[in-house]
Amino acid sequence: MSGTVLLVVDVQKLITNDRLCFFDRFTDNLRSLIAEARRWGTEVVFIRHDDGEGQLLSKGNEGYDIHEDFAPEAGEKVFDKTVNSPFRDTGLTEYLRSKGAKRLIVTGLQTEYCIDATVKCGFEHGFEMIVPEYCNSTTDNEYMTAEHTYRYYNEFIWKNRYAHCIDMAEALDMIRHNNYEPEKIKTEKANIIRRATEEDVSRIAEILVFAKRMKYRSIFNDDVYSFCNLQVLSVAEKYLENGFLNNMFLYDDGIIKGLIRIEKEEIIELYVDHFFQGQGVGSDLIEYAKENYPVSFLWTIEKNIDAIRFYEAHGFHLTDIKKLEEGTTEYIVKMKR
Repeated sequence: MSGTVLLVVDVQKLITNDRLCFFDRFTDNLRSLIAEARRWGTEVVFIRHDDGEGQLLSKGNEGYDIHEDFAPEAGEKVFDKTVNSPFRDTGLTEYLRSKGAKRLIVTGLQTEYCIDATVKCGFEHGFEMIVPEYCNSTTDNEYMTAEHTYRYYNEFIWKNRYAHCIDMAEALDMIRHNNYEPEKIKTEKANIIRRATEEDVSRIAEILVFAKRMKYRSIFNDDVYSFCNLQVLSVAEKYLENGFLNNMFLYDDGIIKGLIRIEKEEIIELYVDHFFQGQGVGSDLIEYAKENYPVSFLWTIEKNIDAIRFYEAHGFHLTDIKKLEEGTTEYIVKMKR
């Protein structure tokens, strides 16, 4: 695999029709991308949506299969989903990681539902998300016309936040030559990510306390630690006394949403406030660290599978090195770049 995958989402017979906005342009562009991907060896992966028994769009019903204009060829993978995100309980994430996929070209239906979920969830899983022009579509809804919906997501919500929204020429060039290097999403990190100060310590402690309770209570099963020992005031005092703020950087866009602490080549801590998870804060922090400091390793709890997958998506890999977490019966594992 080249590292790039063309993802074709929910182009099923029941909903692929001329009620879709820009229908002819959408279908022409999608056919072109699929044909060029097959010609140049970029893998095409298909997604189908199942609304469940008794619904029109469900397995076994006419209209459930992928539209004949885009039908998979022998050997091409098809994943079935029951929610908007194709990454939820389908095996898609694991498959893409096993194949070394880094970049997903997202196409299909419908813009505000499953394509929006695909773009945002794929971004949070650490994939580089590419959205070619007029390669997703939708129908009118009670709030917006189909065209308004298309432009709202493609030109405002996703662009420069979750995805690189590009024209067809760029998308085809990426597939044909596999040498496309898009500009980095302009998050203006220099203004968003800054060094911590003593004035930030109460907010830092608040993030640490609640994030650790959410992540580790189910692993350590220690309510005394989670709810008695782990307190905002004591954590704030500890971080001030030990000078931990000197090596800490904050994601601050008017609200401090996450933090990362670095010592020499090691990422010591990376936490995001529970209410702002899923918005790319952790990804921005770790990429900032990689771009500006010689970070090369970190330790994480062996049972924290979500954290391990997150770090793997950002270029770290598990080693055979592990040790007991101090004061517990659980192991932490070392990950290296």
